Amino acid sequence: MTHDPIQAALRVSLAALIACAVAGTLIPARAVAGKAAATAPTKSTPETALHRIQRAVARIDAEAKTPEGEAAVLKRLSAQLGASEDSLKLQHATWGLGYGEIAMAYGFAKASKKGKTPADVVAMRAEGTGWLDIAKDLGVKVDQVANRMKRHVAAPRLR
Repeated sequence: MTHDPIQAALRVSLAALIACAVAGTLIPARAVAGKAAATAPTKSTPETALHRIQRAVARIDAEAKTPEGEAAVLKRLSAQLGASEDSLKLQHATWGLGYGEIAMAYGFAKASKKGKTPADVVAMRAEGTGWLDIAKDLGVKVDQVANRMKRHVAAPRLR
């Protein structure tokens, strides 16, 4: 199966983001895209809103890796984002993104002061624009998106 260059770039960016999240070295997406080098949050560097978003993205994508988890993620995101499960599945396949980054695109679009759609946000990202630059261009407060992203993550199961 072939992918157009935008999908390929999005897949590489997402794979790098997930690899960093799994390794415990969350870094701004801007650095993943090669725009700027940055370090992971340390005791002297507080966690940023973008780091919180990236952590939520990784948790959503990890949950969606099983058929039962994907069904749960689709059901939750559909209700929270106001999009049908079928449209989210189609965006997942078409955009080449995990469900976490799809939720992130919806969050930035909803918070946008310029009436942008999630597809507009994905297009900006595919052009190589970093998340912080997207936020600035759209007049979005990253903290607002980070707070919304918390709702998209499943509550931990109690044993």
